[in-house]
Amino acid sequence: MVFNMPEPPDPSKTSFPAVRLVVYAGPTGGHVFPAQSFSEGFRKRFPDSRIDLVTCHRAKSLIDKMPRGIFCSVSYLPEFGFSGGFSWKNLKPFFLFPYLFLQAFLFLKRTKPDLCAGFGSFVSYPGMMTAHWLKIPTLIHEQNRVPGKATHWLVPHMDVVVESFERTQFLKKPKVLYTAGLPLRSFIVVAAEKAREGSIPRPFTLLVVGGSQGARGLNTIATDAIAALSDEERSKIAVIHITGKRDQSWVAERYEELALSNEIYPFYSAMDELFQKADLAITRAGANTLFELAAFGVPALVIPYPHAGGHQKYNAQSFAEKGGLIFHDEDLAAKDWLVEHLRNTIGDPRSLAGIAEAIHGLARPKATNELVEIARKLIKTHEDCTR
Repeated sequence: MVFNMPEPPDPSKTSFPAVRLVVYAGPTGGHVFPAQSFSEGFRKRFPDSRIDLVTCHRAKSLIDKMPRGIFCSVSYLPEFGFSGGFSWKNLKPFFLFPYLFLQAFLFLKRTKPDLCAGFGSFVSYPGMMTAHWLKIPTLIHEQNRVPGKATHWLVPHMDVVVESFERTQFLKKPKVLYTAGLPLRSFIVVAAEKAREGSIPRPFTLLVVGGSQGARGLNTIATDAIAALSDEERSKIAVIHITGKRDQSWVAERYEELALSNEIYPFYSAMDELFQKADLAITRAGANTLFELAAFGVPALVIPYPHAGGHQKYNAQSFAEKGGLIFHDEDLAAKDWLVEHLRNTIGDPRSLAGIAEAIHGLARPKATNELVEIARKLIKTHEDCTR
């Protein structure tokens, strides 16, 4: 059964005792940022709650940039996963599993959480399964239209599953399924509300971003397409490009050769500032990126990441079906496709108005509050049943 949440009650009128949460999230922004958003929202509504985060070492750079006080502690686990086909690397989880499950058991027995919330990737699997065995209430949030392996394995055992996209493709039907959208970090939501009150005159600005880790394929296609524009076309635009660390230098050199107005960053934590400057985004199709673009009403030309099971293509399709973006596979024709659309939009920026309106209509600014309310109800239901 699928539920769309009603308007959450006024937090100031809601009494709820301090609770303890353990949040599990994978290493990339696509998992960590929704976990951060949920935790921010829960702490705002229930300030005395204790929230502990369990992630893996690759997420440390993202965790270090978060505002202080969201999590009472952060635990870092070894990273593991299953790649396609047979390899010695795929044996690593079997050696790690006994250690990870033992650590999860000891951690949960020590912290005694009232709820465990998972936000995807293999790092969440041992803790969430152990919580299930210990009869701790469990909630998982799936960011993408097509979940990863860990989520598929967890779904049959979880008390509540929450999806960002309607009709998420779970292999097995969840016991209780809610559709809430994707929770966005609070500064993104606040900035998006203010941004639509007015705009500042500026050159037609492209925002190129491949996610928190950067994207070599997208960087190459975008820079090649911009280079293929005429000098006159390039004189009408400015580019803001989030490259990832490894591509920053060569992308900057390429734009300097083109004498193009540009801002180049390996990573940018205050993305709200960049969304407010952007007239058009060239992006991957991570769920976090798409819902943040929707919050600001920024139209997008999207080239989904072709690996990881191709789940980004399904994210893009969900938005494209409702007119919120235009997408193309990462292939040999992608550059020419991008050049054509750039020429059309630079020549007539007003042509983007329909896409901008459609993508803004897909925003879910109350997703965090809805997810917090789902968690609150799950905790209360469990308490009532155990009295």
